[in-house]
Amino acid sequence: MSAKMEYKGTDVEEAIGNACAALKVAREELDIRIISTGSAGIFGLGRKKASVQVSLKKEGGEKQNRPTAEKKSRPPKVRAERPALESKPVAPRVRAEKSGDNEGQEEVVGDPVTSEEMEEIRADIARIMELMGCPSVISIEQDQNNKVHATITGEFVEIIVGSEGQTLDGLQYVMRKIITRKFSQKVLFSLDAGGFRENRMVELQERALRLAQEVKETGKTRTIPAINPAERRMVHMALQDDTGIRSRSIGEGVFKKVLIYLPGQGRRRSPRKKKGGE
Repeated sequence: MSAKMEYKGTDVEEAIGNACAALKVAREELDIRIISTGSAGIFGLGRKKASVQVSLKKEGGEKQNRPTAEKKSRPPKVRAERPALESKPVAPRVRAEKSGDNEGQEEVVGDPVTSEEMEEIRADIARIMELMGCPSVISIEQDQNNKVHATITGEFVEIIVGSEGQTLDGLQYVMRKIITRKFSQKVLFSLDAGGFRENRMVELQERALRLAQEVKETGKTRTIPAINPAERRMVHMALQDDTGIRSRSIGEGVFKKVLIYLPGQGRRRSPRKKKGGE
């Protein structure tokens, strides 16, 4: 009985072509069963490859090429395909590291983004807004560090921002995933709506300074509830020049809390071992 082997591709035809190339046989010499037709997803996200299961037909008894097929059943690990993506030069990214508990205080330089690529990003955001039922005006620009900043304005800003900026953060996350799928270079991207980010920065910095003063007066550690990496960076930077205060992030995942504490505090200590095996 001929062994069944599975092959994948961007669509069914490519998957079958990959099977024929790997087994060195014509399509007519294979029994083919389609496992999945694949999916293009939306904006390049959720894309799934097509999959087929094949085996050699038994016509004419044992074929002379069958041993070859079994020997070549696994596709080679290295395939000389899509050289165009490899040839695009990538600009170096520079970051200045800082010591201490303050996380993420580095200035990163991204790769250049063309005007055509920026327009494609703007169009994707506009399309998402339409799908949400919140048609809006989208403006986009690139700063000196090649970071792409997109801003949403219009009557639906409050809905787009959401509670504590959670909806806006979710949209930014989705757009970063879309950009990563579409472009080969490293693209730095941020999304704002109605000036929320700037107002949020002022609010967080004021809160951080207020909590820092409370820590100095009471000696007790204060906590800012879980916030995203960019907002944590704002808090740390607001306190970085105050030598009487320390700050650090705790938690798992993207959203983490920020502890504000006196030097020598805020660290977990290992429990002391009791004598006598108690």
